[in-house]
Amino acid sequence: MPRNPESPIVVVLLTACIAFQAISTDLYLPSLPSIGDDLGASAAAVQLTLSSFLAGMAAAMLVYGPLSDRFGRRPVLIAGIALYVAATVVCLAAPSIEVLVSARFVQALGACAGPVLGRAVVRDIFGPERAGRALSYMSMAMAVAPAGGPIRGR
Repeated sequence: MPRNPESPIVVVLLTACIAFQAISTDLYLPSLPSIGDDLGASAAAVQLTLSSFLAGMAAAMLVYGPLSDRFGRRPVLIAGIALYVAATVVCLAAPSIEVLVSARFVQALGACAGPVLGRAVVRDIFGPERAGRALSYMSMAMAVAPAGGPIRGR
């Protein structure tokens, strides 16, 4: 980690954390038909993987704030990223649609750490006055990211 917490590298890393949700949906959407073909699942079952992910994100948003206040931002963020990576590996190797739906839920539990804690870290580092500027750069990147997701997700 850079010695200066306000460096552009930190802003880029925090933007990447905040992008977990967008990456996990925008890159994923173009592959839905292929997933159905590969796992022999109906379109409705495959779409349930997306609903499961969104439910996991919603549930985890309620938990990460209090956990990071209690245990600190860094260990909770690292645990969330580790959970995200582990669940992503399970998604990659899922032998059935049921396993994939469950793994996508767990993946969302981990992915949610990025957006929740990334914004909290920005507020911690930059303070209330300068956080708006850093968050605006992040929002700009997040607004542009979905445009490339379907292209890269194929």
